[in-house]
Amino acid sequence: MNIITDIRHLVKLNKIFKIRIMISSIEGTISDKNQESIQIVINGLGYKIFITKPLLDKVKIGQNIKLFTKLQIKDDSLNLYGLASQSEMEYFKHLTSISGIGAKSALNILSLVSLKKLQNAILNKEVEALTKISGIGKKTAGRIILELKGIVEKNSSLGHDITNDALAIDALLGMGYSIQQARKAIQQISSSEIVRAEEKIKKALKFLSSM
Repeated sequence: MNIITDIRHLVKLNKIFKIRIMISSIEGTISDKNQESIQIVINGLGYKIFITKPLLDKVKIGQNIKLFTKLQIKDDSLNLYGLASQSEMEYFKHLTSISGIGAKSALNILSLVSLKKLQNAILNKEVEALTKISGIGKKTAGRIILELKGIVEKNSSLGHDITNDALAIDALLGMGYSIQQARKAIQQISSSEIVRAEEKIKKALKFLSSM
C-alpha cells in the first residue's frame, strides 16, 4: 500500500467511523514555497502546509522549520495548516470552530492581524476593527466577539497573556533570528518569572548572545 492509497484509506475511514487524525506539529526542511504554502520534506516525503503570509514572507527554501499544525479532512482531500506558535494555533482552532469561518478564512485573519490586536478587538467589542479584515463582514465579526470574548477574558483574568510568546518570537524574527532560534530562546524563560513581552525579548536576546 503506497502513501496515496494510505491517505485515501484514512479519508474513507474518517467518513465511516469519524476517526480523528492528529498531526499536532511537524519539523523538517523547506523544499519549495509558493504564494500560499510551503513544502516540508521529512524522510523523503513532502508535506504541503498552508501558512500565514507574514511567515511565508520570512521563510526560505532550505531552511529547517517546526510548525504547530492542524489537519483538515474535507471530501477526498487532506489539507495541513501550520502556524509558528502554539498561541496562534489555539486561536486558529477557536476561529475555525465558529460557524462561517473555515480554515483558510482563519489563516487569513491571522495573516492580517496580530494576536494582540485580535484580542483587543474581541475584548473591546470592536466590530469595525474586525470588518477591516478582508472577508470578514459585520455578522461574522459579531460571532467572533460573541464566541471568543469569554475565552479571551478567562485567559486575561488568569494572568496568562497567551500572546506574549508570539509577540516576542515575532520581534526576534524581525531582528533576523530564525524561528528555531527564537522559539528555543523563549522556551528558556519561565512564564512565572517573566510576564511582559518586552522583558521576554530582553531575556531571549541575552540567551541568544551567549550561544
